[in-house]
Amino acid sequence: MIDELVIADIEENKKEIYGRRKAWCDAHGAPMPEPIECLDLIMRKEFALRILQGKKNVELRDCTDHYISRLYDRKITDFYELHKDDDEIAGQYGWLGYLDALRPVKTIHFHDYANTWYLDVEVLSNGITRVVKDDVEMLRDVFDFHELDALLLDCERKRQNDRPVFFDFSIKRIIATNLEV
Repeated sequence: MIDELVIADIEENKKEIYGRRKAWCDAHGAPMPEPIECLDLIMRKEFALRILQGKKNVELRDCTDHYISRLYDRKITDFYELHKDDDEIAGQYGWLGYLDALRPVKTIHFHDYANTWYLDVEVLSNGITRVVKDDVEMLRDVFDFHELDALLLDCERKRQNDRPVFFDFSIKRIIATNLEV
């Protein structure tokens, strides 16, 4: 799994960002995203077993309308629509800074379609990963995650401008499961 020092650094960074973000939102009358207590996701058993074995600590999901509707907070996107022409709110710390509609995920309940097994995990952080050098290197360096390496090389080789985008979930720890390794 993820090194304890990395976990501590990420959690400290999250607290600091949350504090600055909350202060900004309070000052501008903007909402904060509602956390997701438990996100329910279908997963192939082979990937769940890799998590159990400590070989996988990041899960990716395509940035599709299905996941956007589940992971983005509507009250923030509505606030954006109401204030999108307000330069003060849309400025440096607005839309691209503290006003982010992505909901923080606390836990994930992974299972198969038939619910024959489950794997509950605590989420350390979740975000958006673009298949660009900086994002892929961050996942590689912080989480020893290499699932996007080949895709990045392919995009770079093709000089592809329109790159894939994923929702990422880093796994802090396993909470419960009925799977055996």
